[in-house]
Amino acid sequence: MSNLNIQWKLGKPFGILAILASFAIISQIPIIYHAREILGVINVIYLPAYIAITIASVFILATAEMILYESLLVRLRSYDVKDYRAPFLASSIILAVYYICYYLTYTILDSVELFGIQDPVAQYALCQMIGLVLIMIATFWYNKRQSKVFGVQS
Repeated sequence: MSNLNIQWKLGKPFGILAILASFAIISQIPIIYHAREILGVINVIYLPAYIAITIASVFILATAEMILYESLLVRLRSYDVKDYRAPFLASSIILAVYYICYYLTYTILDSVELFGIQDPVAQYALCQMIGLVLIMIATFWYNKRQSKVFGVQS
């Protein structure tokens, strides 16, 4: 059994999942603004890829928030559905790290000449993918660490 479904065993936390998913959706507003204004992604030919990348990002962020939420429940030793410290803390941490990864990736890659030659949607996708991969690696690492430290069976 995995420790990733503690809350699901105690009760179906669809409200918590909805909160985390809404934060993931709201988190895309600055990224969409950056993609539209700085990268110039909004173009008729780029629109389907742009929408697909944004939707995939929302799902990945919501998943990372849920995994961190479960890890924080283990850390706080609180499995109460009405305890909202863990979901808001998880969402805040994930989104702060996500913004740092996305914008830092863009800043670093913007200085590379080859990056500037790519289509704007490719630039956007590359920054999104690198940021999201780093988020997922950090989240899984923290979850694994919490499982070992607090003796939760995997």
